[in-house]
Amino acid sequence: MVVSLVMGWTLFCTTGCWDRVEIDERGFVVGVGIDIPDEQEQGAAEEGNGFAERDYLVTYQLVVPSRLKRAGSSGSSDQSYFNITLRGDTLSSLTAKLSSKTSRSPFFEHLQVVIVSDQVARREGAFSDIMDYFVREKEMRRSLSVMVSNGKAKDILNIKPPNEEMPTKFIHSAAQNTQESSRMLEVSRLGKVHASLLKRDSFLIQLISITKEHNIFINGSALFDGRSNRFIGFLDGEDTAGTNYIRDLVKGGVINAKLNGQLVAYGIERVKRKMHAQITGEKQVTFYIDIHTMGTLEQIYKQMDITKKKIILTLEDRIDQDIARITNHVVKILQQDYGRDVLELGAYLSQEHYAQWEKIKDNWEEGENLFSKSKIIIKVNSIVKRTGNVIESEKD
Repeated sequence: MVVSLVMGWTLFCTTGCWDRVEIDERGFVVGVGIDIPDEQEQGAAEEGNGFAERDYLVTYQLVVPSRLKRAGSSGSSDQSYFNITLRGDTLSSLTAKLSSKTSRSPFFEHLQVVIVSDQVARREGAFSDIMDYFVREKEMRRSLSVMVSNGKAKDILNIKPPNEEMPTKFIHSAAQNTQESSRMLEVSRLGKVHASLLKRDSFLIQLISITKEHNIFINGSALFDGRSNRFIGFLDGEDTAGTNYIRDLVKGGVINAKLNGQLVAYGIERVKRKMHAQITGEKQVTFYIDIHTMGTLEQIYKQMDITKKKIILTLEDRIDQDIARITNHVVKILQQDYGRDVLELGAYLSQEHYAQWEKIKDNWEEGENLFSKSKIIIKVNSIVKRTGNVIESEKD
């Protein structure tokens, strides 16, 4: 009896890995690009099905560990990844179809980036449906990056970047270089994007595109309307930098200022934003935003005497003016062109002035659009901490 119990328990324990798939037998999906079929693709029926109005063209980038090892060895020409493009009307059906198109079982737990084309993001309900799918799938991580492409997402996943084994790895690393450029939005994580969709807040997502030289370029942002959850426009790099200053998200970058016709590069090392709001009556809101920066003069000209305090003060004033210009410009665009609060000013009011916010929140972006009517007063104070490289002037 005891022997039978022991044998039964042993059999029970050994069934714990009945569905295990060996690592070398898995096809790790690391990137997904979602497009709308173009006219040529729309005209060709796939597997006997005609074109559906809401069809997607989805590109999966897969990596196989064994190939990755060989690609890293010297003299090996093996490509460590491959792309598969499929067409269908739902992501669920395409995931099932992917299993029949590759000899290895698709595995999504290491998915790093999802790229949605701007055409898809413009479709009514498409973007929120896509995010909902990735949130609900058990293998997906809420920390994966979400990006919008200016153009086809498929083309971006087909770019072979220098010094990297696969496009997705390059994109994942480059998207986090916000400490080097204020013109890049912070990484748009799936969890945060989904939370914005649920709260019906307007929001920004990292923008990715391809340059004329066929290089991957991460700069600027895509603007989404919180009510419709649809993409409604682009912010270029400078306007994105303006939102970063106002939202206190700048981690680094360079400001180019001019003094007497000479260019000076100011390297940002630290930025701190302070904000408070004043509500007059029931509807007039005024925001006071103070932006303080500290940095170095990374490049200057020899004939410019930076030992003089007057020169430094003048340079600091030029830097103040440039940041003020950038921030005021994006405020004007958001208030007059879009009427959408991606500066998170409404979130600030909700936290700091809850009672007043409850009275005006329904008219913040809709109705009277009090966001567009609010006053936003920005002051900038920049400090040059130390000097950097001196460049010989051609006039010397």
